[in-house]
This record gives sequence, structure tokens and C-alpha cells, in this order.
Amino acid sequence: MALETGPPPTTSTMDNHNTWLNLFESFERHQTELEARDSLMVLNRDIQPKWEIQAFLNNELQWADPAYDDEELQSLKNAATEAGFTYTVEPVN
Repeated sequence: MALETGPPPTTSTMDNHNTWLNLFESFERHQTELEARDSLMVLNRDIQPKWEIQAFLNNELQWADPAYDDEELQSLKNAATEAGFTYTVEPVN
């Protein structure tokens, strides 16, 4: 009796993990830079997000993030899509 094996596992799960890890590390670097310049409080006071994007997997919320401009909104949409999530975008009043 021969042992049947399926196709080799894909690396998409690990790729998604690495993508999110890179995004998180990028966020941490930018946050540290802002804090070092004592700008974080000014940004929080003066700039408000325009949208909130929520990402879902099997109808379960995985994450929600604000987007401050069109470029950031598109980046978050791309990240959600690449990770295999569906998403909603709502304006922030």
C-alpha cells in the first residue's frame, strides 16, 4: 500500500505573518521617532482620522485601524486583502 501525499504546504500563512510583523515593526519605529521628537501629542491633538477600516476573517473581527489619508487607507486595504481578510471602511465623524 503506497502512502499518498498531497501537495506541499504553501508558505502563504507564514508570508502573511511576516507581512503583519513587518507592518507592526514599521509602526513601532515611527512611533518611537515621533515620541523622540515629542510630536506624538501634537499629532493626536491636531489630526483626526478620516476612516476606520475593520478586517474580518470568517465574519470575526481581526483588527481595526484608523486611516488618516487616502494613501494610508489604500495601504490598509491592500494589507487586509493580501492577508485574505474581508474589510469594511467607515468614515470617522
